[in-house]
Formats: sequence, structure tokens, C-alpha cells
Amino acid sequence: MDVAVITGSAGLVGGEAVRRFAPEFDLVVGIDNGMRQEFFGPAGSVARGLAEVRRVGNYRHHRVDVRDQAAVDEVLRTWGSDVRLVVHAAGQPGRAWSAERPLVDFAVNAVGTLNVLDAVRRHCGDAVFAQVSTAKVYGDAPDALPLVETATRWELDPAHPFHEHGVDESIRLDRAGRAFLGVSKLAADLAAQEHGRQLGMKVGVFRCGSITGPGQAGVPEHGFASNLVRSAVRGVPYPVVGHGGKQVRDVLDVRDLVGAIREFSLEPRPGEVYHLGGGRERATSVLELIARYEHLTGAEVAFDYSPRPRFADPRWWIGDTRRFRRHYPGWSPAHDLDDVLLALHRHWSAADEVVAPG
Repeated sequence: MDVAVITGSAGLVGGEAVRRFAPEFDLVVGIDNGMRQEFFGPAGSVARGLAEVRRVGNYRHHRVDVRDQAAVDEVLRTWGSDVRLVVHAAGQPGRAWSAERPLVDFAVNAVGTLNVLDAVRRHCGDAVFAQVSTAKVYGDAPDALPLVETATRWELDPAHPFHEHGVDESIRLDRAGRAFLGVSKLAADLAAQEHGRQLGMKVGVFRCGSITGPGQAGVPEHGFASNLVRSAVRGVPYPVVGHGGKQVRDVLDVRDLVGAIREFSLEPRPGEVYHLGGGRERATSVLELIARYEHLTGAEVAFDYSPRPRFADPRWWIGDTRRFRRHYPGWSPAHDLDDVLLALHRHWSAADEVVAPG
């Protein structure tokens, strides 16, 4: 029997991984304790996502907290060497939340990752392990690059080597302001790398930019594209925080991210680290994304602006994916920004939400 184990299986990345890998495996085992609601309130609940993955015929769910070492170990021990793939997508993604409760944040993101890695090492050491990390591990290091303010975005000086393709994996990790979220994610990221490099496990680390899709319950603290469309459909102001709304992110559809994980799983490179995002072609500022959505839908997006930026929130991030594409030339993103926005618009327009405006 071939088994795939997906942590955070009711969330954006985990849910898409369940759907993508279910036809390729005899069984997909999901781990998710629904804690996202604790991070972001009822609007951040993954109940809808859990209901969707439970409808997958060969899916089996475990309501397990990744901080619970014994429970995580029991799940991996149960399936043992039948496990061929582990996608670790469980985590705490909220920047402000991590500052309020750093011990819990570190336990979920760093200790939880170690619990999963250790259980995989002992019970299914030949499995491929995909660690879903984040560009937030760099903190505000990108702001040390020579940035120029334009009418709608912050942009990198065209003379800089990163301008054409974005930031590659050589960017420094030290001497940067970093939210506690970035600290815990970096600890998890480094632990995963060393399980590949020192222990020979088939680990790949994917440092993602802004991943989105209809499975994301966008909230002000996380999931800016999803929350923008959700706010517009509900007719409530979208919160724009700092940098004049000109901060740039590269947006990647979650289906393209999971497609990259699949490519890695077919020919893993232990201990490798990759930037995974939409690249320059799918990079947008907040202001530009609002204008694009308005153009596509004919709707008008109201927004509230708060001038004080979030701590260590960089003005510009575009990740260079060329390293991954050199190693896996069969992969390239299939969904552009219009696809992303229209999919989100269809989803939130059809969603039966009971959240009152305001």
C-alpha cells in the first residue's frame, strides 16, 4: 500500500495536496486539529476545508495537534514503511498572533515540525518529506535592497541583479528584523534541511511567497488576496496596512505549489531549499491587485488605510524560482493573477457566510 500523509490537511496547501495526491496513492492520511480558528477567530476556520477533504474517498482524518509528539508518532507508526510522501503544511501563519503568544507559535511551527520529522525518520525514513516554509524567514532583509517608490508600487532598482527574476536563495538570513513567526518558521526550515543533509532523509524545503486559492479562508492577518476578494464580495472595507499599499508580493496559485511538490517527490534532492512563488510575472502590489480585481469584476473595492506598517513587513518580495525550474524543468506555473482573482471571486460569491459586515 502506498500512503501519503498530509499535515494541515484542512487548510489551503494541505487540502489541495489531499485532492492532488488522492488519485496517485492508495490512502491519504490527514492530520489537522482545526487550530486555525484559534489563531484568527471564526472567519479563519478550516471547517469548510475539512468537510471537503472528508469527501475524498480514500482520505482518513486524524484530529491531532502536531505539538503532541506521542499522537504524531502514533499516526506515522500506524502506517510505517507504507508512507511514501509527507507534506508538512501545518503551522501558525499569523504575524501579530506570534508576537502575542510566541511560546505557542514556536511550539506549533518549530517543535511541531521536529515532531513530524522525527516520527518520519523512525517509522518511514524512505518517504519524501516536503516542508512548506515561507519567505518570512528573511524578515525585512529585502528592504536593504535598493528600492524605488513608484506611483503604484515599490520596485527594485533595475540595475540590481535581482530585478529581472527576483530574489534568489543567496539572500542573507542574518542582520534582519524578523517577526516571531519568521523565527519559528526559520527554526523549522533549518531543522528540515539538516534532516536531509545530515540524516539523508528525502527532505525538500519550499520557501513560499503569497500562496492563495479558493481553499484559503483569507483574514486581515493572513492571505491578502483571498481577504481582499472576500471583503469586496461582502461589501466591507479591505484593510491596507503600511507602505502606502505599494508593498509587492509574488502570488502563486496553490495548485501550482502542490504541482511543484509533486515534481520534487518524483526525484527528490535531500536537503534542498527552493524559492516557490509566482515570480515577476505574478507579482503585484496591494494597490495594483485592487485595481486588477475592480477591472475584472466591475466592482469597486473600498479599503481602510493604516499608515503604520507591520513589524518586519518588507516593501518588496519577488522570489526567483529559477533554481527549482533548473532542477525540475517540467514545472512552471499554470495560473496567472487573473485566474487567481476570478477563482477567488467565484468562491466567495458562492460562499454561504454568516459573518456580519464590520
